[in-house]
Amino acid sequence: MSWNVGRDRSYFARLAFLALLFMQWYSSAEVFADTSAVDQPASSPEGSDANATAEEGQQSTSRGLSTAGRIAGRGYQLFRYKGIVISPGGFFDGTAIFRSTNENADVQSTYGNIALQGSANSQLSEFRGTARGSRLNLLVEGEYRKTAVAGYVEFDFLGGSTYSNELETNSWGPRLRQVWGNVDLPNGLSVLFGQSWSLLTTYRDRIKPRHEFIPLNTDLQTVVGNNWARQWGLRVTKAFGPSFLMAVSIENPETNVNGVVQPTGVQGFNTSSNAQNPSNFFTTSATPGANGISTDLAPDIVGKLVWEPRYGHWEMKGLVRFFRDRLGGENHVAVGGGLGLAAVLPVTPRLTLIAEGLVGQGIGRYASTIGADVVASPSGRVVPIPAVHFMAGLEWHPGEDWDVYAYYGLEHYARTAYAGTSIGYGSPLADLSGCGVEDPGTQPCHAGNQTVSQVQPGFWYRMINSDLGIVALGLSYQYTHRTVWSGLNGITPWGEQHTIMTTIRYYLP
Repeated sequence: MSWNVGRDRSYFARLAFLALLFMQWYSSAEVFADTSAVDQPASSPEGSDANATAEEGQQSTSRGLSTAGRIAGRGYQLFRYKGIVISPGGFFDGTAIFRSTNENADVQSTYGNIALQGSANSQLSEFRGTARGSRLNLLVEGEYRKTAVAGYVEFDFLGGSTYSNELETNSWGPRLRQVWGNVDLPNGLSVLFGQSWSLLTTYRDRIKPRHEFIPLNTDLQTVVGNNWARQWGLRVTKAFGPSFLMAVSIENPETNVNGVVQPTGVQGFNTSSNAQNPSNFFTTSATPGANGISTDLAPDIVGKLVWEPRYGHWEMKGLVRFFRDRLGGENHVAVGGGLGLAAVLPVTPRLTLIAEGLVGQGIGRYASTIGADVVASPSGRVVPIPAVHFMAGLEWHPGEDWDVYAYYGLEHYARTAYAGTSIGYGSPLADLSGCGVEDPGTQPCHAGNQTVSQVQPGFWYRMINSDLGIVALGLSYQYTHRTVWSGLNGITPWGEQHTIMTTIRYYLP
């Protein structure tokens, strides 16, 4: 790693400014903190499983707490209407972001596409202030003949359009995050339908909706190596006693080919001509900056076993995916997927260890870098890309007002190439001449990620914790390193990025 001296001084000057800003927030907290705040229980093996998560609110939560209690603080702001309980929730967020290299990104980073050294963006830092991470949600619950029914909707303001910009009005649209219904039968069978966190996501408690493991950090892209998605699905869960559960789901598929050099004329991928016309209610890849949609064959299938003995939460999970393309007048189909393990373990009453990993082929889009899934061979045969994902972290709760965390993640994608051609992923013949220059012009950059790694520590401090809600201050830091498979003439680009996010949030009670 190397630094330009002038750039280095500028970088640390910005660091000092952000640190002073945060210290000012902290001193204000000590002056204006609500001395009548209700004390919250500390995390324990039988108690808190997510003491103040960034996704669900910065309040302490008990493992046995109902979903209504989780969404509405301590459960005192509930409304009853015709036999159902309505619980509004959410938070108002203001975040300041500094990145050492430019991403053109908001509070949701692009880990898999950070600037490569030598490019113009690697020499340009980025500052951004945003309120788009603010979130509103609504939980509705009821019971009929010992059958529990729930519905949930959640959105933030990271929706985009051709009219959204930062010039004057900052008119950002809402973005749907979740909208689902859930039915819990008295025989231990549950059915979840709608858009929710994928079953592949690790859970903190059983397989309950809204009890997922979501890292505490501010960045909405979570952590490199973390496996997750939010998408349509139909899930069936069965509890076999208090400590063992099994679930299976079908979920919305999508194929990612970022960084892949494809044969000319291949159809079926998001960048293919067939995926650009016709269209309805989708923004296709024909629109600059849009990802588009692939032409999918069948839903992804996810299965999970959960074991909760007296110590910890343990998971075994599996993924099956179906891929298809068309070239030379023929359709080609391939099957991919992976196997994974996860654990959420209370090391001490205040310290929790989280670890998860997934190994397979064609699993890229289920990780935080949104890695490539498949390549099309020169003949059009679909070939899933082998990959490994891993993430581990520690969450420490030294007191009822503090949460301290540190995560490490890694993703690795195998070279999938063919002799005599640049077609494939990470081919030694790929043209990378435009990757590390400031003005590439027509020079291409067909870069396929080899490994992306990241370390991400941070903390949350609840300066006010009362019946009126919670005001929390957060600080997070990221160091992300990206290496790319070498290409023509042995060129091996790489990139690194430092990111600091300072956040203040007001959580509804």
